[in-house]
Amino acid sequence: MMKYKDLVPIGTTLIIASTCFGLGAIYGNLPYDIHTLWLHSDEQSFVNSLNHYKQWGESPMYTHYILHFIGLLGLIGHFIKLYKPEEDAKYFEYGSLGLFMIGVIIYLTNLRTGINSCISGEWGEVDSATGINVIAASQVMIIFVLFGVLLLQGGLYYAQWYDEKLKSEFYAKEAEEAANAAKQQEVDEVKAKGNKEKIIDDDIEIISETAKPKKKTTKKRKS
Repeated sequence: MMKYKDLVPIGTTLIIASTCFGLGAIYGNLPYDIHTLWLHSDEQSFVNSLNHYKQWGESPMYTHYILHFIGLLGLIGHFIKLYKPEEDAKYFEYGSLGLFMIGVIIYLTNLRTGINSCISGEWGEVDSATGINVIAASQVMIIFVLFGVLLLQGGLYYAQWYDEKLKSEFYAKEAEEAANAAKQQEVDEVKAKGNKEKIIDDDIEIISETAKPKKKTTKKRKS
């Protein structure tokens, strides 16, 4: 049976994949946004951007469902990692989820509202050029928060990798010291055994010398 620890990498993969997908979707709008928000080109640039977002809004619904589904996978990945977070890493996970939710909220409020305005032509108190720039600026904010998600996930991965590296080095050093201690103990035992055998041999030799009968000496009589 799969353990929770085995699900954590899956959660990380879902988060990173969903975040990168969102960045890729925004990158597809960059050729239009760069002329309206950054370069302040002519009126035709705003017309092109308006037609682009209008086409995006009028595209088949399954294209929007795909984007929403990928975003949902990112949330599921966060929930997987927050089910039983590590004590040292839980604030990283909460921060990552918070940034991801900020990106989702900006998308639902600014982007979706702007896309609907492109379709209906109703911009409220602003003109269409300002509304298009609001859409572009909202995507810039989403880029920042999604990069923040990637930064937190990358930092968390590096911290866990470095922690595992330190632990493995510590355990390896500890095992080496234990092996050296056991080897030294074995050498000491061999030396102690050798000294004991030598003492026993010396005792046996002394006992043997003591047990030998003394030779009797006879004096010759004078004739």
